[in-house]
Amino acid sequence: MKLRNFLYINKNVLDDYISVIDGYTYDEETQIVNEGNKKAGGVKAGIPVLSGDGRVESNKSEEVQRRVRFSDSAKFEKIHRYLSEDTDNPLKYYEFIEENEFNIMPRDSFLEVLVSARFSKMKVLSNTFKKIEQLVGYAENLTEQKLLDRQSKTALDGVSALASLKTGKEIACVFSFEESKIPLLSYLNEDYFLCEQEQFVGQFYMLCKVQKKIPKGKSVSLDEIFEDIKNLPLNRNQRRKMPNKMDNPDIIKDVVKGPVLQVIPIAIYQ
Repeated sequence: MKLRNFLYINKNVLDDYISVIDGYTYDEETQIVNEGNKKAGGVKAGIPVLSGDGRVESNKSEEVQRRVRFSDSAKFEKIHRYLSEDTDNPLKYYEFIEENEFNIMPRDSFLEVLVSARFSKMKVLSNTFKKIEQLVGYAENLTEQKLLDRQSKTALDGVSALASLKTGKEIACVFSFEESKIPLLSYLNEDYFLCEQEQFVGQFYMLCKVQKKIPKGKSVSLDEIFEDIKNLPLNRNQRRKMPNKMDNPDIIKDVVKGPVLQVIPIAIYQ
């Protein structure tokens, strides 16, 4: 059994898969443990049981009940073992994916990969500006002086407003192999991180499921701030009045070109 340090675990997916494997899911179980105590003494009246050295031995057994939690890491280990032992389609491990493998890879395939990650440009910029705001606020409290002029404050507020346009808790993330082959794209739920996002760096392993294949010649734009507006059910006249170009500003424009595998991460670990 491998010991892993988990950075991200999709708890809902774990429970779904465990319920399929076992037919049910649970968080706790009661274990009954028998603890035996062996004592030795001299021969007395009654019913002696002699040991090899002529001393009497008696056994006393106590039944102990304890409630144990079925942890997320234990659920992951069970799923990983189940996928690895599948005789028809065993779990495959990749340190890079060639284009010919991409072409024949079926959807819903389970993969274990060694990758490094980067968040979308929107997320990186938003996190950077949040840190600046925190540092400025801390410094202003110490010095009792305003460190930002109105123009700088407006710029910070503008970036915060852009980030708030993306609803939900999903973070667009691109996973790259060391060989710079076909990347993986995913959307991570902030609630499932087991580390600070600043620590989400370097190489790590990921168990994931292929959700979609973006072929060569196609592309995906990450964190499009006008996406919701573009998808509004507008009539022809309303669409004519809309600007022809509604794309992200260059500073946060982030496009991933195919071929790309869009995946659902089950867990990310080292």
